[in-house]
Amino acid sequence: MYNMLLVDYSRRLCREFRHLLSHNKSEYVIGDCVFSSSAALTALSEQHFSVVVVHTEQCDTAGLWLCHYIRKKSNVPILLLGGRDHFRLVRKALTYQVNDYLPCPVSSSALLHSLHRLRTCLEPEPVKKSPPVKPPIHLNGKALESNHVIRIIKAYVRDHLGDEITLKKISDMLHFNCAYLGQKFRLEEKMSFTDYMLQQRMEKAKQLLSSTNLRIYEIAVEVGYKDIDWFYKKFKSYTGSSPNAYRRQKTHTA
Repeated sequence: MYNMLLVDYSRRLCREFRHLLSHNKSEYVIGDCVFSSSAALTALSEQHFSVVVVHTEQCDTAGLWLCHYIRKKSNVPILLLGGRDHFRLVRKALTYQVNDYLPCPVSSSALLHSLHRLRTCLEPEPVKKSPPVKPPIHLNGKALESNHVIRIIKAYVRDHLGDEITLKKISDMLHFNCAYLGQKFRLEEKMSFTDYMLQQRMEKAKQLLSSTNLRIYEIAVEVGYKDIDWFYKKFKSYTGSSPNAYRRQKTHTA
């Protein structure tokens, strides 16, 4: 059996959740049900839980903060049951590496299916002949449309330019096949994900060179380059001039 922490800001889900798990003979049991972020953190410090389910409803900000705090401390699987602004929740959930997101109202079948998928995070993975294609995150009861997914990817890139970003990492978070997502991205944006990443990093570097006094190596790190020589090479290839020359030119013309 898997011990679950249910964080229910609405104070109304616990009883029906217990009934649902019992009625369907689920391998999950609710070890504790709390109604606030502080109570959730106390429970996590005192007990071991296999899964954390966070029901935000009208408390989106509190729920997202809790997910963020938990993820800084632990890799415990998190299932977020969302509230009002679905696009914002999915975007933030992706940032905080939430394992799955379901919009409210949540159907029994969707909830059980999501919990069943989370078992792969709790058990040692068997030897795989071929990696399975994960189902997409659901939004408003429907699979995320490709244009919504592309918006989320672009938002994630903008928010994490200084980090190591790969399409594989993003596709895993969104439960999409990486090759499929790459094709969709190219179709929607008329460029590959790699080219988009380069464009965003170089445009950000140009903006920092022309509007700040940051040193070149600081700007390189800010846009995701730990190797300063590689940054110089990519910047010159993209703009036709070195970072120093670009800055001098913009200063002169300002």
